[in-house]
Amino acid sequence: MLDHLLTPEVQRQVSAVGGGFPSRKDIKPTDPHATALAALMTGVDIFHPDWQDIDKNLHTYVAAWKTATSS
Repeated sequence: MLDHLLTPEVQRQVSAVGGGFPSRKDIKPTDPHATALAALMTGVDIFHPDWQDIDKNLHTYVAAWKTATSS
C-alpha cells in the first residue's frame, strides 16, 4: 500500500485530491491547489529539530519549559 501511495502518479495527485504536499521531493505538482499551497508557504521558515541534541539534553529542555510555564 505504501509503495503505491509513494508512486509518482499518486504523489502528483496529493494536492488536488488530499489538499496536501507530496512526500517526494522529485514531484512538483502544478494544479491550482498546489499553487495555492505554495503561495501560502511563501516566507514560512520550516523548523528542523536537531533530534540528537534533543535526545542528549531533553531533561534541560523539559526543566526550562516547566520554569517558563510555571508547570
